[in-house]
Amino acid sequence: MERKIGAEDAVTISGVTLIPVTKISLNCQRIGNSISCFGTKQPSSVVVISQTTRRAFNTTGEEVSLDQLVQDAPSIKKLIDGFQLL
Repeated sequence: MERKIGAEDAVTISGVTLIPVTKISLNCQRIGNSISCFGTKQPSSVVVISQTTRRAFNTTGEEVSLDQLVQDAPSIKKLIDGFQLL
């Protein structure tokens, strides 16, 4: 089984940028002479960036650590660092 956490395309509305974060899993099994594969892609969290703050929230609305999120999905760091705070 392969699992990956990554960022989707950012959306900016009225100066607030939202970066959706998703969990992707892929599972393949050999069954006799066949291979069966299936996968899922689920929302995990969202990063909210404005001129004054950077915050992240999970799907239940609880705030999560940006440091932990970057540790789980290093590709997010580049996106977050691309936005300057005032």
